[in-house]
Amino acid sequence: MSQEELINMISERAGISRQTVREIIHAFADVWTDEILTNGELTLDNIGDFLIEHRPGRKGLNTETREVFTIPPRDYLSFTPSQDLINWSNKSS
Repeated sequence: MSQEELINMISERAGISRQTVREIIHAFADVWTDEILTNGELTLDNIGDFLIEHRPGRKGLNTETREVFTIPPRDYLSFTPSQDLINWSNKSS
């Protein structure tokens, strides 16, 4: 689903203008991003937990040249679905 499809669907179901929905989605994305970057985690009830986790640096091996190199450490975003979301997805299948 594209962002425009999401905007249209919410607009139709809620009975509000597409422009208002677009502004709400952008505001939500800004708040979500700020919260993740500031606190490193965000929990949305019935959806799940978003968490910034750290992956330490490690050694890698180029299998063609057998050259050893360093993979730098990095942070990444992980998602753990809520039990409600898991139950809903299992009912759908």
